[in-house]
Amino acid sequence: MGEPTPKTPASKYFVATVAMIAGAFFFAVGAGLLPIPGSPSNLHGPLWLVLCVGLAFFLTGGAIILQLLGHANDSGDLPAGAPLWLRAMQYLIDLCIFVCFGAISNWVALGPGERHFSGTFMFGDATTNAAIGRVAFGASAIIV
Repeated sequence: MGEPTPKTPASKYFVATVAMIAGAFFFAVGAGLLPIPGSPSNLHGPLWLVLCVGLAFFLTGGAIILQLLGHANDSGDLPAGAPLWLRAMQYLIDLCIFVCFGAISNWVALGPGERHFSGTFMFGDATTNAAIGRVAFGASAIIV
């Protein structure tokens, strides 16, 4: 296998736009500005959780655009001469995305209600799978 081909700026803008549109939709649903698709029975968690998901997607798109405008390298590092405000904005966006991930992980691990987990490595009954899933998300929440 050869080296992966670098993404073009146009494809990065496209991905960023899709992420921001998806994020804006979920944010609007979580904020109560749009109805829950289907009905409220489709919601299996609090609305603030949907808001966090939307914010994470929206900010991810914003981070991609910020890196493009700041001429970041493929690993996302801004050049040495980048303005301080650009570095601060990158840091704040990353921090907000990180907080959203932490809030989501904490709710899955510690929030009230039943959880359903499935996958190729799940064992036993639903109660065992729920316990394993909550512990995994709890460990993730602690790491975050």
